Formats: sequence, C-alpha cells, structure tokens
Amino acid sequence: MRVTLLDFLANVAAIAAERPEYNLGSDGSNGKCDCIGLVIGAIRRSGGAWDGTHGTNYTARYAVDYLIPTADSALVEGMLVFKARNPGDSNYDLPSRYDGSPDRRDYYHVGVVTSADPLVITHCTSPGGIREDTALGAWKYCAWCSLVAQKEADFMPYPMQTTAPSGKTVNLREKPSLSSALVYQVPIGDTVTVTGESGEWSKAVYGQYAGYIMTQYLKQPGDDLLLSLYAARDALNAAIAKAGGV
Repeated sequence: MRVTLLDFLANVAAIAAERPEYNLGSDGSNGKCDCIGLVIGAIRRSGGAWDGTHGTNYTARYAVDYLIPTADSALVEGMLVFKARNPGDSNYDLPSRYDGSPDRRDYYHVGVVTSADPLVITHCTSPGGIREDTALGAWKYCAWCSLVAQKEADFMPYPMQTTAPSGKTVNLREKPSLSSALVYQVPIGDTVTVTGESGEWSKAVYGQYAGYIMTQYLKQPGDDLLLSLYAARDALNAAIAKAGGV
C-alpha cells in the first residue's frame, strides 16, 4: 500500500518536530530515530508498512523507483536523497549481504526533500538528531520511495475559493500541520490554486505565497452564485405552483 505524498511529508515534519534522539534502528516512535528511521516512521504513521531491512543500502536498492544522480533531476518535495561512497573511498563499508548486488556503492545516509524551492533536506544524523540542509553538498543520488505515491507529480492544479464560518481570513501554513508556521492569512473569498491534496489538507499557492490550507476552508468558485440561482429557481417554481401553473 502506498501512502499519500502529503501524509508522508506531514509525518516527516511531525517526527522532526519531536526532536528525537539519534539511535540506530529506531523510527521516531520512542523518541529516538536514525536516518532511514525518519522515512520508515513517516510511512508507518501514514498507515503504510515497511517489511524490508531497516537500512539505507536496502532502501536505495529495493525500496525506491529509478535512483539517479541529483545533478540529473529536478528535486521535488517528498523525494529521498542519498549520500554514497564508492569502492576505494575512505570509510567505504558496504555490508556483505549486498555482495551479489551489481550496484557497489555504499549508501550511508538518507534524507527527505521537504522543500524544493528553497531547498530543504530534512534528515536525522549523529550527533544532533534532526537537521535541515539547504544545499546539496554530499547528497549525490535521489529517487521516489516506492511506498509513497507520487500524486503531485501528475497533479492538475485547479482554483478554489477560501471560505470559513467566521473571521476574515484563512491560514496558509508552511507544512500540513496546525502547529506549523503561518505563511500568510488569505482573505475569505479570494481564490487560491490547489497544487496537491490529501485528506484534510490542500497544498495551495496564493500570489507569491505557497503552503497548506485545511481543505474544509476551500470551496469551488461560484458555489454561492450557484446556490443563489437554485434558490431563485425553487422560489419561482413555488410561486408558479401556488398560482395554479401557467
């Protein structure tokens, strides 16, 4: 079962916000996490399952689609990025279980692209736990995790209008979480462009601002006019019926 991209990103953010201690073999569920544990933990919190080895070398070989150099790809939010050593490099240590693999690289670290522009790569490392890199540096390879749906890659953007039962604005947040930083307050009735959706959150663009809005605060443009037309039609039909028809 693939988990949705927005759910995956939301749970990467949730684990990162908990500031887990770095610990090999952990997935963020006990206040501890390692690099691949950030990915595995986010998948599990999103309702998915991880049945393979808890390791970056396993992930790079068996749990991603089309691993390619970062230099050959436009990075997209939700992608995994890897650091790797080649045979002969200092600290090269590919586990013996991969002796039969034609790929001889040692993928020793993994992170998640949590923002593409500006670039932010969230990862869990020792020492210090959660970190955010804003440059590629040693991140040399990238791929989509095969357990995360690439829904937004083929998503057709569409307009929606902000709405709310009270107040004058709707919050546009940095990440799909109520605890995430506020990017902008969009006036009620204004139109945003939805570029992704999952459950209770929609990824949206408003002018120069981009972030996430709770889906319940969005409606199809023109809904109010349509409802008014329906009401006028019903009132006219009622009047005609009362008058005995025409």
